[in-house]
Amino acid sequence: MKMQKPVWMLMVALVAAFALAACGGGGGGASTTIEIASDGENLAYDKKEFTVPTGQTITLTFKNVSTAQQHNIVIVKGGEDVAAKVDEEAINAGPPDFLPADRTNIIAATKMLGPGGSETITFTAPAPGTYVFLCTYPAHYAGGMKGVMTVAP
Repeated sequence: MKMQKPVWMLMVALVAAFALAACGGGGGGASTTIEIASDGENLAYDKKEFTVPTGQTITLTFKNVSTAQQHNIVIVKGGEDVAAKVDEEAINAGPPDFLPADRTNIIAATKMLGPGGSETITFTAPAPGTYVFLCTYPAHYAGGMKGVMTVAP
């Protein structure tokens, strides 16, 4: 009879472990995959916007499909005002990646990719809101190479 109690407790522990694994460990482990590319030779992305859930791990793959231009993708912690500031700092930073040394206003960024290049980055989606993404190569943001990431609750 004493042997049944430890076996019963083991069974309960195993069932609980399987239940947590099936639902992602009680809230962790959820992820979203996003693919974005440059829009040929235009100063644009093939997606102008995308939505992700707050707190999820985001895996974003950026492909530069241009045959002549360099591009990156930089997601900033705010709207157009923050994007303009990051763009100015990036231009001042210069090559090779045109990214500011101070990344305080950046959620995630790829390096500057040459024609045909690709890079995958991973980050955690921030608090609900809208966040601008842009290319920081000189004049690309001003030329319209930007979009919006919406983070939903």
